Amino acid sequence: MGAGFLHAFLDESYGADHYYMAAVVVDDLEYRKLCDGLDRVASTAHEQFNVDPDVEFHAHDIMQGRKSWECFRGQVHEAVALYRAAARAVRESGALLIIEGVDVTRLNNRYKYPDPPYDVTLRHALERVNEYAEQRELACRVTADFVNDHNQHRAAVEGYVRTGTPGYRTSKLERLVQPVIWSDSGDERGIQAADMLAYMYRRVHEPEPSRSGRADRAARTILREFGSLQDRKWLP
Repeated sequence: MGAGFLHAFLDESYGADHYYMAAVVVDDLEYRKLCDGLDRVASTAHEQFNVDPDVEFHAHDIMQGRKSWECFRGQVHEAVALYRAAARAVRESGALLIIEGVDVTRLNNRYKYPDPPYDVTLRHALERVNEYAEQRELACRVTADFVNDHNQHRAAVEGYVRTGTPGYRTSKLERLVQPVIWSDSGDERGIQAADMLAYMYRRVHEPEPSRSGRADRAARTILREFGSLQDRKWLP
């Protein structure tokens, strides 16, 4: 990580009708705190459950007891406790936490040719990141979780930097270092933090009838551990 930069890490979580993009924004010192904090949680999990000390914090796998977190299958209390510890590590790093959402049903009903919800929430999140970078008077490097059509999104972001975002409140994202990097989340604690935030935010704000009250309460408890959020949802 270079000196004098901000670093924004992005990941998404979505269902059929709602789409959310989380951004975790840190400076150099906060980034080291974030990585060290999550590494300590992973080390504790290694000692208690024999998971790989370099394990990826992947929200769905943790809560479902899948893949590297198979040790949590049927162990909901343990999974929630670890998730809370990871959320506290994110909060204690001092990171700025941003959530941008969109109601997909309303988006599709309003526009004949709507932008994909990934594009919408990515654009809105990057506008917020750029505003924060302006306040800090720093350039910001952006890393997002890998998606198959990342080259198309990279070109779009380069256009936002040169000519501005679309819409009636257009803004040039001149604080964003180009190009945006799309990376495997397993290699980056920052993306893992964004994944955990986006997943739990969606669970809290888009409850499912099939989910138990106990599960909903656990989700709210975990989300509170992340601390203060800057969250918005577009209702077209």
